Amino acid sequence: MANAIMERKRRLRLQKVAALYLKPKDFQGKLVPLGTEPITIGRHPENALRVPDDRASRYHCVIEPDGSGGVVLRDLSSRNGTKVNNIKVDRVLLSAGDVVKVGVHEWIVFGGYESSGLEDFDDVLDITKIKPTKFDAALQWELAMTDLAATLAPRGQLEKPLQLIDASGKQSDGLFGRAIGPRALTLLLQTASKSHATDIHIEPKMDDVQVRMRVDGMMVPIVDLPKQVASLVLGMVKAACHVNETARDAVIDGHFSVTFPDRRVEYRASFTPSVHGQKLVLRVLDRRDSPSSLDEIGIPPFMRQRLRDVCESDQGLLLCCGPTGSGKTTTLYNALREIDRSRRNVVTIEDPVEYQIEGVTQMPIDEHRGNSFHSLLRSVLRQDPDVILVGEIRDEETARTAMRAAMTGHVVFSTVHAKDTITSVFRLLDLNVEPFLVANALDIVLAQRLVRVLCDNCKREIPYTAGESSRMGRFTKGKGSHFIATGCPNCLRTGYRGRRALYEMLDVTDDLRDVILNQPSIAALRKVIETGVFHSLQQSGWSMMADGITTLEEVNRVTGQS
Repeated sequence: MANAIMERKRRLRLQKVAALYLKPKDFQGKLVPLGTEPITIGRHPENALRVPDDRASRYHCVIEPDGSGGVVLRDLSSRNGTKVNNIKVDRVLLSAGDVVKVGVHEWIVFGGYESSGLEDFDDVLDITKIKPTKFDAALQWELAMTDLAATLAPRGQLEKPLQLIDASGKQSDGLFGRAIGPRALTLLLQTASKSHATDIHIEPKMDDVQVRMRVDGMMVPIVDLPKQVASLVLGMVKAACHVNETARDAVIDGHFSVTFPDRRVEYRASFTPSVHGQKLVLRVLDRRDSPSSLDEIGIPPFMRQRLRDVCESDQGLLLCCGPTGSGKTTTLYNALREIDRSRRNVVTIEDPVEYQIEGVTQMPIDEHRGNSFHSLLRSVLRQDPDVILVGEIRDEETARTAMRAAMTGHVVFSTVHAKDTITSVFRLLDLNVEPFLVANALDIVLAQRLVRVLCDNCKREIPYTAGESSRMGRFTKGKGSHFIATGCPNCLRTGYRGRRALYEMLDVTDDLRDVILNQPSIAALRKVIETGVFHSLQQSGWSMMADGITTLEEVNRVTGQS
């Protein structure tokens, strides 16, 4: 008997262990390991997993090894069928992330460990005596990550292989293994991909390491990793970036990429020392999440046409304003794509170059070598450009040079940090740029913000208050209700999935130029603007809210108004 137990424990240590996790309902989250014996599920007490549900058959289905290292589910001619990822199946090979449903009960498949820690648990041998707390302590992080990733990608996509490409461009098999380090990094990258996260934060705390992701512009807690697991992840990232793996107290930057089944994603890594250890932030540069034309950025048709007019002209200045992360560069990139780059010389000066655009000469600034926005702009003007994108106007010299270029046969795109279109004009004047330059160079000023889009799965409709209806007026579009965010697993409990841009466009007309030339005030500019078609950022947000796209709370948050 003792020899049999030892042999059983040895097999558990060596085989790739999978497990079923029942979501916290009647079974309070019990974990069931799959070994060499079949696991039957049904209403009858003799089943390994008894389901107290009238919609389940006495012997509903069985999960068993397929003889070649995999695990299969077979339906046992059940009355209501067995579903995997919401699809009725007779027999299917299970993989991590699959969701098995019998009646109202659901299990999530996770697994693939080379070192699972099961050798420490004697009571694993009898599945009727499993103590879930022991499994939770050892596997909680992977359970949480796999559960989350499967919720975001419920079609069994989690086991598709990823290809790691290091800083030198060499392919690596580092993410193919089932060991804890590759498994943890793979799950993090998959979760970031499925949630469209822009940043992954791995932050050491006193007892563990917190993982958060920036999703739709907001930080969302994902999982707490044991320090040993986090250390393996950081080691893999350092190796991929070709940086010193033993450095703990230095600020380190690097990059690598990963090939998913349908695309390649770039990552910029930043290591920084903190009180409890080294923090890692991965910036996700995924082209899938970037619009590829002005038609895809959600800008209203009349604004889109004016942007195209500037793109097709021989000279002029398009200025975008907004805080960091408001989508200014994305808008300007898509404006560049409207230009026939085969017939025009297009040059960009950026800090840094985010994405490469075919047919465009892109230059990163390097202050340490004296390559500032202004110095590169002066150099570019000697290289026969037709269109110039200046990443940001930060100082008087850059502003003056850009505006003179826009008046002498060049189309210039740039950005400034300003609250809205009107304050952008005053931002240029505050840089000591002469009013005649501002008035004659500017064609369009575009302000924008990114608002989160309501999750269609959980948004809830409520009536407007009398005050809201009165204030919003015609922007309610005659509707008596709007939607609020609630939160569900599909949106990481935030109530939102994805983002859309709000726009405010200032078309610089001759009347407006006359005001700018004469030491303008905000009131004087507004008086001229109100004679034309002008929607403020807040009014654009109200319109989007009336269409059920976002919430009043979100519009107030991004516009800074209430």
